[in-house]
Amino acid sequence: MSYREELAIFGQKYPYQHRTIGKADFRFVLAGESGRQVLVFLNGGMNTSEMWMRYVEELSKDYRILLFDYPREFPTNQELVTGMAAFFHALGIRKPVLIGASDGGMVAQIYTQKYPDDVGGLILISTGGMDAATIKGFKRKYFFAPVMLFYMKHCNYEKLKPTLVKAGLRHAEHESEADKAYARDMFTAIFEDYTKEKDVHITGLLIDLMNQTPVTEKTFCGLKNKILLILPDKDWFSAEMQNNLTALMHEPKVYYVQGGHLSTILKSEEYICKIKTFLESIR
Repeated sequence: MSYREELAIFGQKYPYQHRTIGKADFRFVLAGESGRQVLVFLNGGMNTSEMWMRYVEELSKDYRILLFDYPREFPTNQELVTGMAAFFHALGIRKPVLIGASDGGMVAQIYTQKYPDDVGGLILISTGGMDAATIKGFKRKYFFAPVMLFYMKHCNYEKLKPTLVKAGLRHAEHESEADKAYARDMFTAIFEDYTKEKDVHITGLLIDLMNQTPVTEKTFCGLKNKILLILPDKDWFSAEMQNNLTALMHEPKVYYVQGGHLSTILKSEEYICKIKTFLESIR
């Protein structure tokens, strides 16, 4: 089944809702019976909550599931996690398990740093640590990121889209031909409706990661044995970054998978299996 076909089915079964919290409009899906442990999924660098649609059907059988887009009204990560806390409170969510991939894994760490007593567990996928060494590495590697953001604000964004699709497909270069075709359909479909404003917002949040106060081992001391790391062997995040992430955690369960940065989506069945096993262990 293609990405577009899956998306159409998902949209019919799990229609998005909207809720205004303060100044922000939250677009979200809430699935599964109330009263169960809540799993909050945090998006990767394109801020598309539909990336998690394969996870909802299976995990909502036993858990309450929340997907949402990061509201554009939050230009910094500190504002984002503060807004998230207010959003969770408004929905009656307490101590959720945060499941974050890529940028979402880093947002999960920032949230835990700010609200350590309000997290019931962490599942971090294809991501790196928000430790001092990783942040310093980002600052070196992305020194010119503000220039890129300036260009994005003023360019002809429609003409830029084919280049962005090609950039996304580089994350699928190690996958099968079938998975590459799925990824191509996914990125093409996403960028058909993707706006410059949305891209500028999420790029600004990515750049803002370099402005954060680093997390430390102390940040996660209350989550001993309640952390799962799923790390692909050909991820965008280097082995050094993965090791730095692991070193921050307290006796995490670590699962290495063969694949690249898009394996969160392309190998979802394998990931769901590991997530279910982990959740049973901490229930």
